[in-house]
Amino acid sequence: MFSKNRYDGTHLRNLDFFTHIMPYTKPAQTDSVIVFEQEYDITKTTKYIQEKNVKFTHIFLYAVMLSITQMPKVNRFVSGLRYYQRNRIAFTFKEDDANLTMSFSPLLSLEKFCDKIQNHLLPQDNEAEKSKEKIFSIIKKLPRFLTRFLIWGIKFLDYHNGLPVSFTNSLPFYSTLILTNTGNIDIDSTYYHNLKIGTCGIFCTIGKIKNINEHNKVKITFTFDDRIIDGNYFAQSIDLVRNLVENPEQLETPPDLTTEQLVRLGLSEKELNNI
Repeated sequence: MFSKNRYDGTHLRNLDFFTHIMPYTKPAQTDSVIVFEQEYDITKTTKYIQEKNVKFTHIFLYAVMLSITQMPKVNRFVSGLRYYQRNRIAFTFKEDDANLTMSFSPLLSLEKFCDKIQNHLLPQDNEAEKSKEKIFSIIKKLPRFLTRFLIWGIKFLDYHNGLPVSFTNSLPFYSTLILTNTGNIDIDSTYYHNLKIGTCGIFCTIGKIKNINEHNKVKITFTFDDRIIDGNYFAQSIDLVRNLVENPEQLETPPDLTTEQLVRLGLSEKELNNI
């Protein structure tokens, strides 16, 4: 606590002046919102899903993970007016009516990536989720002044790097990306809002799949924290995601990462071996 070091990231130094000063001019994520919208042609992807018996959400998240291995600055965050490289790749999403926050090793194959999600839903692996829900249930019963004090305390400790790793690893606000699939309820994608708590800087919504001129298409929207990376860099990263999703055969070979790429990713050894 009261240190530049964090459990969930590596402090970044030697940044250019304008990057360094941006958190001071835009202290909150809501001060630095940029939105993107893309339309994916998932005609080939739909056939791939049927052949391989996988879910579109899994393919999309796996493509995001692979894009981060090539564009690691996407996995940065701002906390306490400082920049950090996140030491894990973590996603928050909904799976079979369960809200999951999970981290993944970039060395996973697509098959093992999907298996890990399914295994997390098994009773023996879901005790942590049940325990978390019990804590949330208790918090909901607190009087308002205590709830406000609790949130203030979380923000204070987060600013001063005092939150325990078990806390940051379990809450969705500390993910790389938060994903909502409104297509599951037959609604087109909307723009997800940024948060004033936590370090998650990317929010994404998947819309409903439409058939247009015998092509299956889906609209996907992104909201991201402009402080962590510039819009051009982020645009390149989501273009890479779209290319991978539209051509899912590229996902069948796990990435062969060089030592230099692994260093740039900045993942902890525990997370890298989280297979």
